[in-house]
Amino acid sequence: MYFFMILIYLLSFISLILLVLSGFEGVFKLNIYGGLFPTPLGFITALVYLFTEVLVMFFFVGTGVSIKEFVQNNKLDKSFHERSFQIKRKLYPPTLLNVLLIMTVFIIGGGVDTKVIPYWVHGGLFYISFFHFLKVKLVQNKCFKDNTSIILDMTGVSKKK
Repeated sequence: MYFFMILIYLLSFISLILLVLSGFEGVFKLNIYGGLFPTPLGFITALVYLFTEVLVMFFFVGTGVSIKEFVQNNKLDKSFHERSFQIKRKLYPPTLLNVLLIMTVFIIGGGVDTKVIPYWVHGGLFYISFFHFLKVKLVQNKCFKDNTSIILDMTGVSKKK
């Protein structure tokens, strides 16, 4: 469990750096990557970001299933599973909205390159998506803490201290 949490935090940090670089590249009309096209950095950013968010969602699905099975096998109070379910209710809507926003920014970047979509639409949506990304990372961090707390409470580890 902790391996995946650390991996998610590391990938989230890498996503943040890539989003900052992509935004910097777009605002100042630079080609940081050095390629012939301005999109490789955006493409790499979108891939790393999307992989990270999918990993976050599957982490909570996996731990939710594990909590449910542990509760059933050990005949524990079902409130542990309910708490796990409530975490997903807090986590999934903002995470999925942010995936929609970031991927929309990436996709309409092609429209900006072909001059079909105005630059300001793409730039404005990038800023909205970026600040929403920061908010989502705070929500995800709280959900990781709450999820870990459930597991520690359920296994009795937190009571031993």
